[in-house]
Formats: sequence, structure tokens, C-alpha cells
Amino acid sequence: MGIVRKHVSANLARSYSISLSPGLSDGAIVDLADAIGRRKALLVTTPSVAALYGGKLTRCLFNSGVDVSIVVLECSEQTKNMAAVEELCKECFRVGLDRTSLLIGCGGGVCTDLVTMASALTRRGLSYMRIPTTLVGLIDAGIGIKGAVNLPTKKSAIGCFYPPEQVFLDPRFIKTLPRELISDGLAEAIKLAVAVDAELFQLIECGSRELLDDSKVTDIDRMADFIWRSSVGLIDQLEPNLYEDQTYQRLLDFGHTFSPMIESESGFRVRHGTAVAIDIALSTAIATELNLLGLLDRKRILCLLRGAGLPIFSSLLTAERCLKSMAETEAHRGGHLNLVVPNGIGSATFITNRETVSRTVLLRALNMLRQDDEEQPRAHPRWSNSTRAPLKAS
Repeated sequence: MGIVRKHVSANLARSYSISLSPGLSDGAIVDLADAIGRRKALLVTTPSVAALYGGKLTRCLFNSGVDVSIVVLECSEQTKNMAAVEELCKECFRVGLDRTSLLIGCGGGVCTDLVTMASALTRRGLSYMRIPTTLVGLIDAGIGIKGAVNLPTKKSAIGCFYPPEQVFLDPRFIKTLPRELISDGLAEAIKLAVAVDAELFQLIECGSRELLDDSKVTDIDRMADFIWRSSVGLIDQLEPNLYEDQTYQRLLDFGHTFSPMIESESGFRVRHGTAVAIDIALSTAIATELNLLGLLDRKRILCLLRGAGLPIFSSLLTAERCLKSMAETEAHRGGHLNLVVPNGIGSATFITNRETVSRTVLLRALNMLRQDDEEQPRAHPRWSNSTRAPLKAS
């Protein structure tokens, strides 16, 4: 018998919803309870979130008749590894989750990464939901479909695409975040603003100081508008290429070429948002060196980073490390660098060939950034009364 073939369609239709849910952290869990229904659930959270919200959240779910267990994990980039995923998978079996059960990740990006990975692997796939509690999670890490863990020397080296069932966004979690985690989240918002959304850029320019000064008194409605605009803006960019199988050119890779190197070289002591901010600054300097970006826009971008309490330079940025980082990036982006650099506020372009960013260009960009870091004080813009129509959550 000769060679015969049968074509098998392996596509799996999936969709999920992202909901703005103010008050979830205060016990307004009707939508969450309805989404869980009669399924057995495991709520996965962190020590800090458990201390602030875990008791109230699980108590309200119990009172609503939800069958929920809770596990508290130590979550950090240093512990975001396959061993932690394996322990979480074991916990799923220990509490008796079956194929119809679900996990709920309630925490920052590390927590939701671990839950995504464990959900994808346990019983060959359990449903899961996300309740991000950090600003990075609310506008970036908690709303896509990726999960990943680190290797000792490589950021997010092992991962999967596995969509959640639902994502619930509660801006009130911001009120208990420390200042540095708010800055981290602003880095991801700045990434989006510089690359695709000039109006969001202006919103951050006008508003970072109030949020950083005292997140406890910041206007929740304005915060909800900011979170919704940022999250919807990000998912609108992601949705046409959620599985990254359509193209390796993604504007949202802005700030994510050199940042993995910064995190891994620091032993994951440099936070993700901090590394992204430094990457944004370097990519901006490279764009200026290549005459793709004007000096005024360059100054606005660097001032915005400083105003958000973020650095623009690190001693970890050496020409050798950056060149190595670009080579590794090519392997991750289909053989092309696809470095995203700004060519205006709210506009970006791709540098596809690594040769375009020569060692000479890189050294000039690094020297420029080092001088800016040494010479310029950090600015802290305040909210201002704007003639623009207010941003509304929908």
C-alpha cells in the first residue's frame, strides 16, 4: 500500500472575556460567583494578597455557595520556575480538582503565570480565571493568554499559550500597592502609549504624580478609565495575533528586547517594569541615533519615564550584553530582530536587521543615555485639568 494521508483539523475555538469589576476586592463577588457556578475551584494567591483580601474573598465565595479551596504561594521571579508549577499541580490533585474544576489566580504577574502553566498541564488542561492585583497585572500580564516560567539565566524561557476563561479587573487593588509596584505598572502603560496611543501618553504625563504620591486617595473612576483604556488598548493589539502565529512583528514588543537580559543578568532582582523602562529608554535613544525620532519627542519619553519614578539607565547595559540580547531576540522572532523603536509619540516602527543597530550606533545610544541619567533630575508631572473629553470605561 502506498503512502496515504488524512488531514486532521487541530484547531480549538476559544474565547474569553475581560470585565471591569470595581468592588471585587471589597466583597462584591456576584459576577465571580456566577462565573464559577457549581464547579470546584482552587484560589491561588500570594501572602500579601491573602493578608489583605484573601479572607474576605474566600468568605464571600463560601457564603455564596461556591466550593473553593485556597492555596498561598510565595511568588517572585526567583521562584517562578517549573518546580513551583509542579507543586501547584500537586495541590490541584490534593484538593480533588477534576476535569470540570478550575483554578483562580489572584495576584500579580508571577502568580498568574504559575496558574496559567499549572492549568495548561493539570489533567491536560483545566479552566482558569485571573484576578490581577498589581498594576502590571491589570493592564498587561493578567489579560493576555501567555504563561511562562524562568530558567536560572533566562527570563520566561518555558511557556505556553493558554487562554483564561475570564479576567476580572478591579482598580481598587491599586490602593494597597507600594509605590514601586505602581511605577512598574506605569512602565507597561508607557510602552503602549509611546508605541500606539498618543492620548494615553498625555494622560500619563498629566497623571503619574498623583498616583505615585498617594494611591490610596487617587480617584478610582479615573483609575478605572486609565486601566480600561490601557487593557483594551493592549488586547486590541494582541487579538489579531494572540498565538503569535501570524507574524513576529508586534508593536507590543517595544521595551521587551533588552529587558529580559536586564532581569536575568540581575538574578531577577530588577523588577520587570523597571527593566522595561530601561529598554524603552535605550530603544528611544537608538531611534534618535538613527534619525527616526526627533529630540523633542525623545525628551518627552525620557521625562515621562522619570516622572513615573522609573530609571532610564542601568550599569547592566553594556554593548556586549546588548549585542548578545539582539542575537537571542532574532531566534525568538523568526530570524529577524524586529526591534520596536518610536518614530513619534503614539507611533513606532520596526528595525528588522540587526546590522542596522551597529556596535557604533549602540555605543552612541548608551553614552547618550548614561549622560541623560547623570545630568537630568527626575520630573513628576501632576494631574492637570484637561480640555480633552474624559476617558470612559465601557
